[in-house]
Order: sequence, then C-alpha cells, then structure tokens
Amino acid sequence: MLSRFLSFFVASVVGFSASSQQVQTPPGVNLPSPEAFVNAVASVIVDTTADHYYLVVGTDSCRFLKYNYEEWAKYYLKEPVTFQSLNELSEKVYLSRYPYFWKQTYLRKALCITRRQADSILAENPTFAHRPTRNVVFSFSLPQFTDDGQFAVIDLNLICGSVCGQGLTCIFRYTASGEWKLVGQYTNWSS
Repeated sequence: MLSRFLSFFVASVVGFSASSQQVQTPPGVNLPSPEAFVNAVASVIVDTTADHYYLVVGTDSCRFLKYNYEEWAKYYLKEPVTFQSLNELSEKVYLSRYPYFWKQTYLRKALCITRRQADSILAENPTFAHRPTRNVVFSFSLPQFTDDGQFAVIDLNLICGSVCGQGLTCIFRYTASGEWKLVGQYTNWSS
C-alpha cells in the first residue's frame, strides 16, 4: 500500500512539474514569431539605413533572470511596468534555456552567420581605437513574452571587436497601434 502511494505521489509531482514548465499561450493571444519580433525591434541597436546586418545564428541567453525592481523603476523604465509583468518575464527567461537558431527566411535585413564566421568578420576590423570600425556583428537572445502578449524582453548585443561592443536588456510593450514600443533599457556591458 505504501509503495502504491509513493508511486502515485512521485508520478503526480513529476507530471505537475513537467506541465507547469510548458509555455502555453492563452486562447485569443497571438504572439509574434521570434523572427517577426526581431524584425520589429532590431532598430533599437541596428542601423536601419544599412542594407543588411550580421546576426549570429544561435541565440544568446537573456540576462533578465534577476533584477532589482526599485532600480529598474527608478532608472531604466521609461514608463511604469507592473512588478507582476516583470516577474513573469523573468520567469519566462529562466524557463527558456533551450537553444534556438534564427530562421533566415523570416528575417529582414539580417544575414545569419556562425560564431566562427563572426570571428572572421570581426578580425578584419582595425585594432586601433582611433580608426573607425568597419564590421559589426549582432547577437540576440530569444524574446520572451508575458502570457497576455503585452510585454516582451530581449537582449540585444552589438559586437565590433574583442573589446568593442554593447549589450542591452530591452523591455517592450505592445501598443494599440500594433507596434512594439521600447519601455525599458538596461546596459549589461559596454566597451
């Protein structure tokens, strides 16, 4: 009897934890594909006048795992975002630690490249600080959305050399006009 109870209890716990980690979108909420979202928000860090930009094909990890709400509210948010929405985004980032590769077909202006190709492209840049950089490579994290589709978080990184670049964590809000508006931005690193 005890072994049956333990078997049932273990099966219930395993089943509950597996189902709670699945990301499910509520009925009626249409989230954009990762590529459609990147097309909509890349202009935050990418020069939109260029014909194309280089994007590392594999996604980075988003750094929005832990955050200080008071610090974000005071310094990094351009408009109020609820604690609940930020927590939900942080949880989604935590649960989404699987690899994702961008689908070139659906990206506008992005040319997907491997990390090895990125190293080759960046190696062509001059090493002196007073000379302009010719080549820039971008790497983005997989965007994460709140269940209601109103907020999203993504890391946008620009790399122009071994000690040249910038990494941002950006929070966007979906507007009534159907666009993604930047409502929060934190610089993770810069050199």
